[in-house]
Amino acid sequence: MTITKRSIVTSIILTFITFGFYGIYWGIKLADESVKVKDPNDSGFVEKILMVFVPFAGCYLAERKLSEGCEARGIRHADNSILYLVLGLFGYGLISWALMQNDLNQLAENPVMTYGNNHGAQPQNPPYQSTPDYNQPQYAPPVYDQYQQQYAPPVYEQPQQQNTPPSDNQQ
Repeated sequence: MTITKRSIVTSIILTFITFGFYGIYWGIKLADESVKVKDPNDSGFVEKILMVFVPFAGCYLAERKLSEGCEARGIRHADNSILYLVLGLFGYGLISWALMQNDLNQLAENPVMTYGNNHGAQPQNPPYQSTPDYNQPQYAPPVYDQYQQQYAPPVYEQPQQQNTPPSDNQQ
């Protein structure tokens, strides 16, 4: 998981110059990176769609997942989701995006966020195992010789006929 450090001023200027097209791209990247902090396997599809069509709701959900991911990793982060929701409802969504980008820029500088590769500190209680440990020994049930005969399938033998000579009493 990588968080790209972006210039907030450049992103705002590019949003105005491209008549909002860069803003759509920027919002999708904000949602994607915010969701990946909580769970690197989460695609963030709902947050991305909401960030394009209902930006205040997408920003709210993305910030919630960003806060939950930081909390799970032991990183101090203030949950600003309500602030972003209110700013978006009153038409200041670009400010909430700038604040969220500032949060992501701070996390990009934090060495704990490089969890999963060999750089930086590892969290004490990771919420997931980044790669499965395939080197663990496989479980094999113990073998007890004394029970093998007990549970072996029975062997049936044909009864033998006895050829006995007639006794003296029968004559």
